[in-house]
Parts: sequence; C-alpha cells; structure tokens
Amino acid sequence: MDATDIFIKSAKGEQEIVTKANKLPVKHRSVLIMIDGIMNEHALLARLSGMFDGKAIVADLESHGFIERRAAPKSELHAVENKGPVLNKMAKQYMIDTMYAVLGPEADTFVSKIERCKSNSDLANLVDPCRGTIAGIGKKKMAEEFSARLREHLG
Repeated sequence: MDATDIFIKSAKGEQEIVTKANKLPVKHRSVLIMIDGIMNEHALLARLSGMFDGKAIVADLESHGFIERRAAPKSELHAVENKGPVLNKMAKQYMIDTMYAVLGPEADTFVSKIERCKSNSDLANLVDPCRGTIAGIGKKKMAEEFSARLREHLG
C-alpha cells in the first residue's frame, strides 16, 4: 500500500451510490461520493483531515469492497523529460495538499507560490520554506517526512 495509490469505486460502490442498498452511514456515503478515480490516497486523506475518523472510513469502505486501490500510473509517479522544463505534477500536488492539510486557509500564500512553479527546481526551492513552516507549528516529524518525500520525487 502506498499513499500514491488511487482509489476507485468498485461495482458495489457504484451501486451503493445509486441504490443506497447497504444503508451506509452519512459520513461513509460522503467519502464514497468523493472517490473520483483521480485523487490519490494522500490527497483524499488531506481532504478528510477535518474528520477525526476519515482514515478509518476509507479503510472501512475498502475492506467492505466499496472502493478499490489502484497503483498510480508510472507517468504520474515520475516526471518524463520533454522539450521544456521537467515538472513533477504529482510532487506539486502533494506540496499543495500537504500545506492545506497543515495550515488550512492560511496556506494560500504558499500555495500561490507552488502553483506558479514551472519546473522541479522551482518546486525544490520551496521545499525548505514549507518544511520550516510545518516544523515551526510543532509538526517536526511531518516536516521531515514532507522534505524526504519531495527529495525522492524531485531528485
């Protein structure tokens, strides 16, 4: 299992959306509706960070067969060299999702800078300021994980 895995609705999950046959609790149904086949596990959990039981709900949906885990396509995991500057879009989205998860609406300043990045080197220049802010609010372990993960994806 990897936080870059993408969740998709299974046939059972699709049927549940239409029929409500399994009478899922409201929170479970809301999370099931959020599953779009595009968002990876990390992004989904970041969106659910306000729910104290978000991770448990995702685990329940997966264990009961409403959602399935798929490995992210390789093209999303590693940026491919092309004629222009290389930009790992997944790393960029990870930075945005993490900053919002940690800072909430206060992340807008960082996110606007991240969104303007056109290359991996641009993103790499923002890793330390973001890490420092995360550590500065008392989340040192998260800051180190953030930095390590980005070093892995940005080189």
